[in-house]
Amino acid sequence: MVVATMESGFGEDVRNSLADIVVFLEQHGITARSEVIIGDTDGGKLVTFALSIHADLIVSGAYGHSRLREWAFGGVTRSLIDESGISRLLSN
Repeated sequence: MVVATMESGFGEDVRNSLADIVVFLEQHGITARSEVIIGDTDGGKLVTFALSIHADLIVSGAYGHSRLREWAFGGVTRSLIDESGISRLLSN
């Protein structure tokens, strides 16, 4: 299992947050590693990463933004909804 996050920069807080998730999963018998996808938060990058590691499923929070912001800037949730090449589980 891979726990990934998308960030425009890679800071200590991001590393610590991912480490907490990995430790939590290990306490429940799940071996995981963490990855940070650097760059603009673009759902296409997330899908490309998932496909590169041969992932079967993307589990993601589905956060809503205003329609204007989604239209102007896009969003990870919208990109994942539009993607059909990999299974997705989105939670709000």
